[in-house]
Amino acid sequence: MSHNKTKVGDSTPNRQGEVTLNLTDLSDVSNTPATDNFLKYDGSEWASVAGSSIASVEFIFAGRGESSAYSNSPHGTGAFTATDDLYIYDTSPLNTITGATISTTNDWINSITLPAGNYLINAQTALEFSASGYASYGFYNSSNTRVSQLGVIGETRNTGGGGSVAYSVLELSAQETIRLRMYAIGGTIDTGTNQGNTPSEGGIIVIEKLG
Repeated sequence: MSHNKTKVGDSTPNRQGEVTLNLTDLSDVSNTPATDNFLKYDGSEWASVAGSSIASVEFIFAGRGESSAYSNSPHGTGAFTATDDLYIYDTSPLNTITGATISTTNDWINSITLPAGNYLINAQTALEFSASGYASYGFYNSSNTRVSQLGVIGETRNTGGGGSVAYSVLELSAQETIRLRMYAIGGTIDTGTNQGNTPSEGGIIVIEKLG
């Protein structure tokens, strides 16, 4: 009968003329999927790939609560000003972003260089105050331009406005180096010597590449 001469891929109609299709009957699917596979389009056809083959999120993570005196950082032992860089401590920061580099001194992060792309950037620090006060800070680029929302810490943080985390979506058309830097100080922050381990144990940076 004529219905037996009709085929879709390797599938033929049943007595009622119905055709049951398999994924591999499609002309633009190149291989046979297995359990826990996904379909990935390469621009011309679909292919099944194992879950482990799907691109993972690229990220940087630093700040796991390790202890080191802040006087060991590039800040040293002295007082703080409203233009000081801030440093995050991590002996083994995680970096899976292709082309990104992390600059450190004594395991304190000075800056992070990111290739062109879009990123979600987050950071938080912790500081000791000798009296009631606040400090606000954010990410800055190599031109000393602030590129993030401000994070604010301290007993009078409401005076400085904002939440405790400095964050932003950063869109880069070319490679850029960013760092954490003070924006404003209200009251008195303890010297580098008197900060002790508080900044190392409370500081964190998380950067995620978007797409």
